[in-house]
Amino acid sequence: MIEGANTEFKREYAESIRKSVLAFANTEGGCLYVGIADDGSVVGVADTDDVQKRIVSLCRDGIRPDVMMFLSCDRIVIENKDVVRVQVQRGTDCPYYLTGKGIRPEGVYIRRGSANIPASIGQIRKMIREAGDFHYERERSLEQELTFERTAGIFSEAELPFGEVQQRTLGLVSADGLYTNLGLLLSDQNQHTIKAAIFSGKKQEVFRNRRDFSGSLLGQVKDLIEYLDYYNGVHSEIHGMKRIDSRDCPVEALREAVFNAVVHRDYAFSGSTLVSLYEDRIEILSLGGLPEGATYQDMMMGVSIQRNPKLAEIFYRLHYIEAFGTGVQRIQRAYEDCERKPQFLVSDNAVKVILPNIHYEGVTAENGKAKESMAVYGPSYKKGDDLRVYEAIASGADSRRALQERMGFSLTKTINILRRLQDEGRIVRIGKGKNSRYGVKG
Repeated sequence: MIEGANTEFKREYAESIRKSVLAFANTEGGCLYVGIADDGSVVGVADTDDVQKRIVSLCRDGIRPDVMMFLSCDRIVIENKDVVRVQVQRGTDCPYYLTGKGIRPEGVYIRRGSANIPASIGQIRKMIREAGDFHYERERSLEQELTFERTAGIFSEAELPFGEVQQRTLGLVSADGLYTNLGLLLSDQNQHTIKAAIFSGKKQEVFRNRRDFSGSLLGQVKDLIEYLDYYNGVHSEIHGMKRIDSRDCPVEALREAVFNAVVHRDYAFSGSTLVSLYEDRIEILSLGGLPEGATYQDMMMGVSIQRNPKLAEIFYRLHYIEAFGTGVQRIQRAYEDCERKPQFLVSDNAVKVILPNIHYEGVTAENGKAKESMAVYGPSYKKGDDLRVYEAIASGADSRRALQERMGFSLTKTINILRRLQDEGRIVRIGKGKNSRYGVKG
């Protein structure tokens, strides 16, 4: 016998046996012989019972998930000498990994020729997919050092518990106590991002503003909604003695489009969800196309095939979405009295929703003459919470803490408003760190 892809020799018991068993289980299986030197010469084992017990204990305690059902350990005789044989089948719950190392290259090994080598991130993901019945959100996360400060804060604001029991119930933690990909998406370490850009005109030529949202997916959505709300201009019309305000993009349609893009995207893709605001429209691009088995007609009819059902359930619990499968209809209803209608574009790997600016026509014809509308395009500090903060700064509340206490806003909301007012040149920041103060510009 010689060493190869399915055969390995060990002169005596050593903890490195664990890596060999792990590599065999993750690849095509194989046999490991204790009592045979690297050159193939048989040296034998003095106490085969003791070695077998130590190998079983080593693999039972040192490999996750449980690999024991794919492993057998027995004594055989070769050249009149006792040898311990460890037979390993390819496991059905790959990737197997070293306890304490996690599902990462330093913990996952595969067999290449006669060597055990660390698996790459791509190979680990391939093993997870090939394990069968793949659902991204419930698979084990490659990152296990996770925190949930932002998500816990959002649950607290909604008066919902977010302890260890809830994390298991919601699907953030699996039955074996490991964080799932859903846990990763809601963690502060989440690497999937949303990129938003504000353009002048109708093309991607001149940036007015841009933001990247990272961290907890729930936090990203909350911050994105606030960001878009600020840039979703107000159109005012006078009817008799009343002034009626409406937004360039119906608020309900915009929220539904954002929630759908986040809940239904395929997070096996590494790219960002993209939001682009132009003078005449907002485009929201979500990766992954439609879920398997769904058609464009199904989507338009409200058929709900959820790619990420546990994520959707969390959005439902937080009242971000009111009912499953109603998003497209709600978007359409928001535009039912408008001349310009939303568009839904679908490819194999992406879905794009285009929401028209219902006030884009800057002039209207009346009696053959042009009449200017009263639309206010782009951001305006003279509205809502931004105006309140601006007025508070003007009246003397000059620190972030003072503003937060006076307004009763969260830390994140206060910071976002201050950033917007600075971006628009309405206020200036004086100093750095805890000593920062804000003043009205000019």
